Amino acid sequence: MFASTSHVHATCAPVVVRRTPRSRRDAVVVDARGAREPVGASTSTSTASRRRDLLLASSTALATLAVSATAPLVAPLVARAQDAGDWSSPGLASTGPPAQYIKTPSGLVFERINDGEGEPARAGDIAVFDYVMRRANGYFIYGTIDCGVGCGNGDPAEYMLGPSGNLIPGLDELLTGMKPGEKKRALIKPELGYQSNPKGLDPQPPEFGQRRQVEVHSGEPMIFEVKLVKTRRR
Repeated sequence: MFASTSHVHATCAPVVVRRTPRSRRDAVVVDARGAREPVGASTSTSTASRRRDLLLASSTALATLAVSATAPLVAPLVARAQDAGDWSSPGLASTGPPAQYIKTPSGLVFERINDGEGEPARAGDIAVFDYVMRRANGYFIYGTIDCGVGCGNGDPAEYMLGPSGNLIPGLDELLTGMKPGEKKRALIKPELGYQSNPKGLDPQPPEFGQRRQVEVHSGEPMIFEVKLVKTRRR
C-alpha cells in the first residue's frame, strides 16, 4: 500500500512552467529533478531576428528623417547667400575687376566696389547705410541686410558722423565722403575698431552672441562692407 503510494508520488512529480526574464520570453518546463527544457527555441530565434530587423528599420527611418528635415533648411540659406551678391563674399575679394586697395594715413585699408551719386557724406550728417560685419578670417558676425540667419530685416543702420557721433573710428572715416549708392569694403585694424571700447562703440549687433563676438575679438581686425543709402542733415 505504502509502496504503491510512494511509486505514484515518484512518477507523478509536479510539472512547473516558468518564464525567463524579459530578455527571453520562451517557456521553460522544469520537472521534479530540476531538469530544464526550453519550449519553442525556434520562436526565440525568430523573435531576436525580428528585433534586429526593427532596430535596423528604426535607425534607417531616423537617418532619413534627419536628412529630409535638414535639406529644406540648408537649401534656402545657400540660395539667399548667393542672391546677396557682393555681400556674400567672405573677405576683401571682389567678383569684378581686380580690386584697387587704398590705404589712408590712419591705416584704414579699403576698396571701392562702386561709385555713388549726389552729395558726399560729411561730419555732422546722419548716415543711413547697410553693412555686413565679419572677422578678418571671413567669419560672419552680423549684417543689416536681409540675408538669412544672423542678419537684420533689411532696415539700414543710422548713425551720426564726426566727433559728435559714436561710430568706431575706421567706419566713421570710411563713410565720410561717400555718396549715396556708393559701396566700399574695408579692413579695419583694432585701433580703428572696437579695441578701445568694445561694448560702447557703434555699431552693435542686436543679439547677445553677436555682441559677444565683437567683444571677444575686439583686438583683431574687422572687415566691413558698407553701402551708403542716403544722408540726412541735422
